[in-house]
Amino acid sequence: MSAVSARALAALALLAPACTDTSDAGDAEAPYEVPSESLPNGALEFATGDFATTGTAGFPTGNTPQTLSLWVQYAGASGTQVFLSLRSDFASGVNVGIHDGQLAAWPVYPGPVLVATPTLPAAGTWHHVAFVLDGTDAGGPLETLYVDGLAVATGTAAPNKLTPLASWIGSIDGTNDDFAGEVDEIRIWNVARTSAQIQDDMNGTTPADATGLVAYFDCDSIHGTRVPDVSGHGNDATLGGGDPTRMPSLVPSTVPRGSGDE
Repeated sequence: MSAVSARALAALALLAPACTDTSDAGDAEAPYEVPSESLPNGALEFATGDFATTGTAGFPTGNTPQTLSLWVQYAGASGTQVFLSLRSDFASGVNVGIHDGQLAAWPVYPGPVLVATPTLPAAGTWHHVAFVLDGTDAGGPLETLYVDGLAVATGTAAPNKLTPLASWIGSIDGTNDDFAGEVDEIRIWNVARTSAQIQDDMNGTTPADATGLVAYFDCDSIHGTRVPDVSGHGNDATLGGGDPTRMPSLVPSTVPRGSGDE
């Protein structure tokens, strides 16, 4: 099935005239609706300036245990590019993405990078990235960054993140730190996932109703301007804030998935 651009469809929706029911001249005009799209194995493609926002029901609070994970293919390594951001305001929160030429997690407010790769993995190919914050103070590292299923960096600086009131994909706020590339299999947890569980997430063997999973975007469908949260928590993502020129597109995914993915 060929990919259909969500941006093109949404732009068409703005240009197309309202549909009129000619069977009854007295009927009101029905608004044009952006059709839904689906792929058996999809991903979201972001051009620079595209973004999405999500609901935050059940999200982790403060420095409580949490995990952010996704498959990502970035087009290049220039500047700062946010893959996923959870923030309360512009003074608190955590970002996962590219920072100073490294895959990293860093605070929204000014402060040191929490965890980062020594070097940036190659652009133009898929990587699984996961940030785990263990807020249990069990004596191990506070944060761990996983790339392609392996722990590559640990940190001890708390992000001081408040209760998230906003969650962003592809940008920190819709205007800054824009990402260009593709994402797939985005998961947000209010638990700290183990190394073995990160492997499960990467290989697609984690069920959508797993304990602690509060948002899951398999990126296999777009319903108008929404990407459904298939975890069942209702944290659907809104594409481009409803602006058709800022919406990522649904494309076929080339993620090297495990046997658990459909």
